[in-house]
Amino acid sequence: MRRLLRTKLTGALLGTALLVAVCGSALAYFSSEGLGTASAAVSKLTTPTITVATPAAGGTVALTWSAATAPGAEAVKYFVSRDGGEPAGTCAKEAAPAVATSCTDSGLAIGAHSYTVTAVWRSWSVTSATKTATVTIGPATHFTISAASATPAVSVADNLTITAKDENEATVTTFAGSHSLVFSGASASPGGTAATVANSSGTAVAFGSATALTFTAGVAAVTTTKNGILKVYRAGAANIAASEGALNTPAPLALTVSPGAATKYTLAAATATPAVGAADDLTITAQDAYGNTATTYTGSHNLVFSGASASPDGTLPTVSDSSGNDLAFGTATPIVFSAGIATATDDLNGEMTLYKSGATSVKATEGSLTNATALALTVAAGTATKLILVAATTTPVAAASDNLTTTARDAYENTATSYAGAKNIVFSGAAASPSGAAPTVANSAGTAISFGTATALTFTAGVATVSSTKNGVMKLNKVGAASVTATDGTISTLAPLAFTVTVGLASKLALTGVTSSAGSVSAACFFTCPVTLLGNSGTISAGVSVTDSVGNTVSELGSGHTVKVTATGGTVAGTPLTIAETGPAVAATQFTYTSPASGAFTNTITAATLAGTVYTSATATASK
Repeated sequence: MRRLLRTKLTGALLGTALLVAVCGSALAYFSSEGLGTASAAVSKLTTPTITVATPAAGGTVALTWSAATAPGAEAVKYFVSRDGGEPAGTCAKEAAPAVATSCTDSGLAIGAHSYTVTAVWRSWSVTSATKTATVTIGPATHFTISAASATPAVSVADNLTITAKDENEATVTTFAGSHSLVFSGASASPGGTAATVANSSGTAVAFGSATALTFTAGVAAVTTTKNGILKVYRAGAANIAASEGALNTPAPLALTVSPGAATKYTLAAATATPAVGAADDLTITAQDAYGNTATTYTGSHNLVFSGASASPDGTLPTVSDSSGNDLAFGTATPIVFSAGIATATDDLNGEMTLYKSGATSVKATEGSLTNATALALTVAAGTATKLILVAATTTPVAAASDNLTTTARDAYENTATSYAGAKNIVFSGAAASPSGAAPTVANSAGTAISFGTATALTFTAGVATVSSTKNGVMKLNKVGAASVTATDGTISTLAPLAFTVTVGLASKLALTGVTSSAGSVSAACFFTCPVTLLGNSGTISAGVSVTDSVGNTVSELGSGHTVKVTATGGTVAGTPLTIAETGPAVAATQFTYTSPASGAFTNTITAATLAGTVYTSATATASK
């Protein structure tokens, strides 16, 4: 009986479950099978209803739906479907349903979107009817930028307004709060100052760096000194754009930035290596504080040029004024500017001529305006037009070495540095000594070359200087005045170098006033004296003097100096001879040599120190 009752009850429950499944969107619920008497409870999972589907600017839709009920204690979960696919934003997806009964979908394109909500309980689910929401303002796709002025001046604040727009150019009012924008489209000034935009804290942030701006209802607008104040430092055209991630500015803000007032000059020259005396055209530019050309600086301005020196001969550097007058540095020079620039044309308005060779720098000044960085130039010397002589001393001792420096100069007395290498120089202006020793200059090999003969000297950058005993060691041998000149056949010394040569130390005896009764006295009769064809019983008469090494007579020897004359044949009368104590060291008397009365002869006559300081003897040779 109990078994029969259990069988009937089970059958009844199964029938009821089938009846519920057939009659609507419901799920059957039943208890587990057991023995004994029990009651059966059957219910359904109700269908949710979307009650709110509200679109908002920025491509969002806010959804709310009614809660579904289920038989058991477990919570019902939901997921949302949009246009047959998955939603975004905070809305749950099929793979991860949630118990919330509201959400906000986002990232929606403009247009109508259909939604359903599906309730899920255990293994059963039920889906709501479709609800449609139409989005009229989509998400932000780009920025637009406007400015208080499209023609700002450099460094002057220009208020920007940045607006977030959707694809249909509608302002996306839900674009709000702080956003980090990166600005571009304006270059740094010539002086290197970058364009800036003030962030929401008022800090000027350079272009290219993230700039935090606060948006309200889709718009970032300036408040006092914050949140979008633009400053551009480079004059000219600028195209201002802003970006944040994928958002950019398809149509940049076009600006024409005007330069500031002139605060300085810059100078440029046609060449930085002009030759002395050659015209070099200047370009003078007036600039604002940021290095932009100050285009409002026009008309005639009186500039004073400085920095370059006069040439060695005193010729001052010049710049031509706007009328073509060459005015010396340091003189107010009228220069005409057009749109901030003065350009030399022909010989007018800034043609510069420098006359001193070497490195120099040039500035231009008018009042407080000048160029902070001077124009650096290296001026090349001209071609050699003359030679200049300089000696270690102009009062040398006879026969002593005197270092001579020979320099080639251009027309303005600059050293002609292009005059280089071996040059054949002929020296003149000094005479031979009484003994016949000619003045000399040592050539580049160290050989002493007599005046009047080409002397090879090596020039380096226009100068021939002595090296050891070579390349210009001069010896002047005749006591007294000398005026030394030099020439290479093309250029010469314009003014001789004056010397006063002093006598050297007493060192030799010399024969003076030599005469013979017959025959011939050699022209080179001094320290040695050949006399030929004298004949028998012929006579030679001569005096004696004391000289330096090259035959200049010394003076003031004092007392006690006598000379004895001897001969290897014949006879000598008038010996010894006494040298004068004061004045020139010359004997007051002469000796006479008489040759043999008969026969051939060659005799040597010797004048040697008898008393006092010993000097090198003088000799004469007498022959028949």
